[in-house]
Amino acid sequence: MPHTVKVAVIGSGLAGLTAAYLLAKPRVDDPVHFEVHLFERASTIGMGASSVSVPLPNSGDSWSVDVPMRSFQGGYYPQLIALYKSLGVAFRQADFSYSFSLLTPPTKDRGRKITATMIYNGGSGRAGVSMPSILNSQRSKNQSFLPFLLHKTWSTGLFVILTAQLLLCYVITLFYSLPFWRSSKLSAMKFEDWAKNVAPQGMLARWTGMDIAWQDYFQTVLLPLFSAVCTAPEMDIFNHPAEEFLDYIWLTFGTHHYVVVNGVRDVVSHLTANLSHIHLSAPIIGIRPDVQDPRLASIHYADADKTHTLDGFHHIIFATQANTAIPLLSEYAASLPGDARQQRNVLEDLKRCLESFTYRSTIVINHSDERFLPDDARDRRDLNLVCADWVDSEESLIEGERQTSKLCVSPSYTMATHILARPEGYPNHFPGVYQTTNPIISPKKESLLSAASLERAVLTIEGKAALARLSKQEKRRWWQCGVEAESQLGELQGGGRRKDQKIPGIWICGSFAHAGIPLLEGCVISARNVVEQGILQSEGASKLSRLW
Repeated sequence: MPHTVKVAVIGSGLAGLTAAYLLAKPRVDDPVHFEVHLFERASTIGMGASSVSVPLPNSGDSWSVDVPMRSFQGGYYPQLIALYKSLGVAFRQADFSYSFSLLTPPTKDRGRKITATMIYNGGSGRAGVSMPSILNSQRSKNQSFLPFLLHKTWSTGLFVILTAQLLLCYVITLFYSLPFWRSSKLSAMKFEDWAKNVAPQGMLARWTGMDIAWQDYFQTVLLPLFSAVCTAPEMDIFNHPAEEFLDYIWLTFGTHHYVVVNGVRDVVSHLTANLSHIHLSAPIIGIRPDVQDPRLASIHYADADKTHTLDGFHHIIFATQANTAIPLLSEYAASLPGDARQQRNVLEDLKRCLESFTYRSTIVINHSDERFLPDDARDRRDLNLVCADWVDSEESLIEGERQTSKLCVSPSYTMATHILARPEGYPNHFPGVYQTTNPIISPKKESLLSAASLERAVLTIEGKAALARLSKQEKRRWWQCGVEAESQLGELQGGGRRKDQKIPGIWICGSFAHAGIPLLEGCVISARNVVEQGILQSEGASKLSRLW
């Protein structure tokens, strides 16, 4: 008869759901049976906790809107895509178009303006770029033909020159993102320093204007793009390790965007199908040694009425944010008996490691306020990235807008507004629905449908160094990026369990616990490694020949 191993998974985002799914997956003739308990402090599964339902008029149905947006790029998410395929989760190609705009604050003479500076039509570049309306003026009724023709010729010529410079800047970026051309110093280089090092220089660059073009490209394209990808302010993008951004650029080159057809709730239903012990509205208030067996751990959690204790856990998986795990680890280490000095030291090291990871608050609102989009309708695209005019200071923008709303973030963030595609049955005369991540202006109260405040891990040079103690990259092939390399669990994973089988295993997974930008791919790979290389190996359980 198989013996039972009890595992607690704290957190039900994609990392926690993936770990619980893999452990609960039925396996024939396995000597170990895993009893998996999933704990979530919210009242619904965490991966879909912030999603909202918009009622469809004259119908009992509703429009489910994922919060935050869950799109993924083909080249950067191979394991996520493989997982979704194995689950039977339907997803479709969605090659988003983008507009890049500047927000200028109001003055005495005019109101606030959102002006597009670059328009990308998607299709992995195959659809090209469009001329922004600031250059593509239309002939007025009173304007004579010749002045209009001269202006049109001038603006078209300028657009051709700017497009050629933009293309050349992108080619430079792509060249330096090639894995086999990279400098050995790149792994510890900040993104801002990389941009300065590769900037075109010399007399030819000055004569052709490429030195200024590169600065403009970095400031108005690369910076807002990665600010939107990381949902982080400008300074975090400056200080972000450059290697991870170059990995993203190279791996997404020529690939497609995808979205799940039936929303994140479809993913959740597949991943939880075999789970029998799901504890919702159950925040963890403590982890302590099991009073009956010190080789195991007890989970103490609360609900609306009282506190509860579940004993007998062989392993605990933290699939939470690093800053959420830290106080629980501290209390657990303090509760260990006096002779558990070695275990306590490992947990203290693990806590210090987690303290190296940085988080930023993110606000996501769903609304119907068109003021978040470029002023000219011709400039609007699927995803509209808006930065505060970098010529103006943050203080002047705040003073101009008088932002006192709790729904606004600092103007140092890039505001990203997604024009949501109307579902079947949604009347055309109804206002559009938009999802804005990190709004830097306040929405009209009557337009607001929902608001969610989230936290997101942001990679730093310090965090990248600490990551090696959670996930080690194996030697990669010459053509591979760092995120493509095979990875092994770091020395702190298990909390000492891999050397001492008489203590509970403490494991860490999440977007931050794997190489690369903290995204959904890191959730999947870190959870897989914890299950296969950590818990299954520790318990002598059969390896999964194919995880998905």
